[in-house]
Amino acid sequence: MFSPSPPPVGVLPGELPPGTADLLRLVLYFDVFRHPVRPQEAAWMCGGSVDDRVRAAVDAGLLQESQGFLVRPGRLATIQRRRERTAHAERLWPAAMRAARVLARLPFVHGVFLTGGLSKQSSEPGGDADFLLLVEPGCVWTTKTGLQVVRRVLPEAVRRLFCTNYLLSTDALVLDDQDVYTGFELATAIPLAGASACTAFLAANGWSRRWIPGLDWAVERAKGIPPGPRAPSALAVAARTMDQRLQGRWDRLWDEKYRWLPEDVRARRFKRSSARATNHLHDFRGFVVAEYRSRCLELGVDPLQEAL
Repeated sequence: MFSPSPPPVGVLPGELPPGTADLLRLVLYFDVFRHPVRPQEAAWMCGGSVDDRVRAAVDAGLLQESQGFLVRPGRLATIQRRRERTAHAERLWPAAMRAARVLARLPFVHGVFLTGGLSKQSSEPGGDADFLLLVEPGCVWTTKTGLQVVRRVLPEAVRRLFCTNYLLSTDALVLDDQDVYTGFELATAIPLAGASACTAFLAANGWSRRWIPGLDWAVERAKGIPPGPRAPSALAVAARTMDQRLQGRWDRLWDEKYRWLPEDVRARRFKRSSARATNHLHDFRGFVVAEYRSRCLELGVDPLQEAL
């Protein structure tokens, strides 16, 4: 059942039904991706039962509930899209799990998270499997370089299963982009290997509770995954001697290839430090944050400012 009432216009945050702000922020965030939310998903991200909050938001015309999903009013067509993308994700899942097992066995890798759309049961035909890797200190760029060399010789279909978009040293686990996009990506990332490292990573980024009060559920999930292998100390010492030189080569490559981007933009989208390696040509994060804020303001929901 859902309420056919149109969304209210100009509602002030203080006028929202009590306790519904967290739920509304969640649904509005995923609406940016045209991704309806199941009530059980909302429950763990909001940190408890949302039944009363759903009823209050539906009665106020702020949400619609249909076919087991929560959506913004007028967005029921997105339910079919999510069903289709979930079916594609289920077909991709076994191959992604095989890729994760390979990544977990690599030298210096202490933790593996599945991220991106697949971690939210959403994919398209031929979609990617995105991963965040937690890596031995001093071995970030050695690991990235080795992965890149191997990926270049793989067939395209296999290469899409090894999109290691973010490498992070286990001695620098706090993320610097502390906004709604990064918070939701962190909370929905699925830990697959390295219980200790993955649990420490989630615990170190407790700032994300600003948008996901139920983050403890994700921490508990990480505690139950297999432990990660440890790199032989002699091999790690050898890798550390090359890491700074390899980082310098990546610096020169990115600066030359993307010299048309302003320097400050390159610095934000291509993170290169001894403890972090990630590259995003387009400012998708900025787009999502702006769209989310727009939706919140439209319904009178406080989007919460980005953490400082």
